[in-house]
Amino acid sequence: MTTRSLMADRSRLPEPGPARLFLFPPVEKSTLASGLRVWTVSNRRIPVVSFVLLIARGSAADPAGQDGLAAIAADMLDEGSGDRSAIQMHEALARLGAQFDTDIGADATVLSVTTLSRVADQALAVLGDMAARPALRESDFERVRQLRVNRLKQLRDSPSAVADRAFLRLIYGEDPYAHTPIGHERSLAAITVDDVRAFHARALVPFAATLVAVGDCDHDSIVRLAGDVFGGWTGDSADAAAPSSNGRRSPRLAILPRPNAPQSELRIGHVSAPRGTPDYHALLLGNAILGGQFVSRLNLKLREEKAFTYGVRTGFDWRRGIGPFSMQASVHTAATAE
Repeated sequence: MTTRSLMADRSRLPEPGPARLFLFPPVEKSTLASGLRVWTVSNRRIPVVSFVLLIARGSAADPAGQDGLAAIAADMLDEGSGDRSAIQMHEALARLGAQFDTDIGADATVLSVTTLSRVADQALAVLGDMAARPALRESDFERVRQLRVNRLKQLRDSPSAVADRAFLRLIYGEDPYAHTPIGHERSLAAITVDDVRAFHARALVPFAATLVAVGDCDHDSIVRLAGDVFGGWTGDSADAAAPSSNGRRSPRLAILPRPNAPQSELRIGHVSAPRGTPDYHALLLGNAILGGQFVSRLNLKLREEKAFTYGVRTGFDWRRGIGPFSMQASVHTAATAE
């Protein structure tokens, strides 16, 4: 066999092979008396467990005039519990070799920790203290709020951040989805530590939460452990329905001028569909072709052919309610109109 015969024929695409069968491990589910749902997926190949505590309350749950409250409440969760300070909480996780993260979106607050299975009970205990028994001290609140105000001031000089905030306000008006989780300076200045405490008691409750454990674990043990860790966590079983927003459907053009800017930050889009739409997978595929990948049509046109931009993308921001679909690009100022 010659070397030439082993070379790939690059003049045509290779034939796809048969699809590989993938069987997802079973998801076992239980619900504690408090309303907390416990889901587990067992995978014993490596001695690691990942816990994700998802609470179905995000920035869309911010009361009117208190944009950013849910995000501050989420930031406060790891600022101490009982007599422990924030540093002591994170030192406890560090001694376990655990990786911790927190995140907030429009519809959910998420706490996650990954650790070795032999110390999973200790790591989950710290996570439980954060979610169910945060200290919510006024001194910590003042520091966290000031950090967020400083961040907002920095974002004034970020064209992409300004465009994102304006885009949401234009397509959602005064609806719950109309603001980003960080809020704005005026609303943050009006929020107090008592507002955070009330939000935690009202919104961050077990009835709205799901604990997911994946890795070297078994379901019955995790249910018992969750019962011990979250046993004192209580709260109202208020409805956690998705925001009933249809957004604005009429076309409009908005310009935020910045003199002498070398580039224009563009957002083009509209309200689209909720995550639960039956068209979810078809929309993902369609978006991948249009602008969801580096080799998609928009990027090939505006970057490779026109040389207007370093990159352009499209995407859905999936939410429980009707989320936005948008095109995002930063183009040379002279190419803005074209």
